[in-house]
Amino acid sequence: MKILVLSCRIHSVKYEVFELSTENRKNVEKELCRGNVSKIGSEFATAYMCKPNKEPEIDVFPVKDHAAAIEVILKTITAPETGVITHIKDLDGIGHRVVHGGDKYTESLLITDEVKQEIYRNIELTPLHNPFNYNGIEAIEKLCPGIPQVAVFDTSFHQTMDECAYRYPIAERLYHEHRVRRYGFHGISHRYVLERAAVLLNKPQDKLSLISLHLGAGTSACAIRNGKSVDTTMGFTPLEGLMMSTRSGSVDPELVFFLHKAGWELSDIRVCLNYESGILGVSGISGEMKDVVIAMLAGDKRAKLTVDMYVYQLRKIIGSYFLILKNTDAIVFTAGIGEKSDIIREMVCDGLEFIGVKIDTDANNEANSKEAVISVPDAGIKVLVIPGNEKLLIARDVANIISKTEVLAQ
Repeated sequence: MKILVLSCRIHSVKYEVFELSTENRKNVEKELCRGNVSKIGSEFATAYMCKPNKEPEIDVFPVKDHAAAIEVILKTITAPETGVITHIKDLDGIGHRVVHGGDKYTESLLITDEVKQEIYRNIELTPLHNPFNYNGIEAIEKLCPGIPQVAVFDTSFHQTMDECAYRYPIAERLYHEHRVRRYGFHGISHRYVLERAAVLLNKPQDKLSLISLHLGAGTSACAIRNGKSVDTTMGFTPLEGLMMSTRSGSVDPELVFFLHKAGWELSDIRVCLNYESGILGVSGISGEMKDVVIAMLAGDKRAKLTVDMYVYQLRKIIGSYFLILKNTDAIVFTAGIGEKSDIIREMVCDGLEFIGVKIDTDANNEANSKEAVISVPDAGIKVLVIPGNEKLLIARDVANIISKTEVLAQ
């Protein structure tokens, strides 16, 4: 099967094309290309596409909206010079990363009118994400009629949380009338981590308990017991939880009213908490942890405070999840910082021998951007580095759902 995976964001559309097949009873998963159309709505939008082990080809031209961006993507992957596919009809299915599935969807689904309506309904919960996911689905309907589309939700993995974990201690009517509860995000990433950890540890997913740390521009932790999410740090929105690249994470809610009384507009408060806080806000240097770590090693005090705060919050959540899970098989680092920063991993794990965590320094130093076990062989709790691959997980879901649908149709 050839699968196109789309991730539609505010000003960009990321994509990959995969070919999934079975040879000698083994699954073969091949990436045919990947790319991105960014600065959508600009006269100087940037589009690039690259094939494995090749340099990206970059173009700049006007792209007015997401439908136009997807049209560019389809023309690119079907162009004779790219050699990805010869015709749109060569695609067996198209998968969409959809940020919010609400509390209704607990798994990936074939997109129907009903599913579309629910995605649209959840725009009120994620106005910065679902509108663009929805626009991508509508664009594909017009440009690729008849090709099955599948929605893979960032929230669905967390719908196994108990009510005591997802409810907020607020007035009951807010939950029933406005659906205010913890939903959690990065579920596709945490699910991929679970699948790969099961392979690395040679243990069935439904017997595996993990603390998964997705440390990227967005940061979230997930407690996974017997293959199911039982808690996560992001909540009603992706702003809640741990300190992030430019997002504050959890702060005292009264702060909003304090700043509003001091003359701040609500829109300015939202911008500050989402785009001017976190690693960027504390360091004053960058939202990129690698830049802050370099500054810390050079003696910058604000940079050191930033790293210390970031590590402190991670250690605090590891401690709480350790108690929630009772039996933990592994701690897993994933996403940009988790995959690439041996210094952050070492600082997070330092002194945790009393719970069974002990990393191998050499293995940790060599594991940047590589899948690896970085704990010592006799560690009670393993520590893993697993580079993320959410789009591959989406492609697998698309292939599985299409296969099941075809079987049922026979």
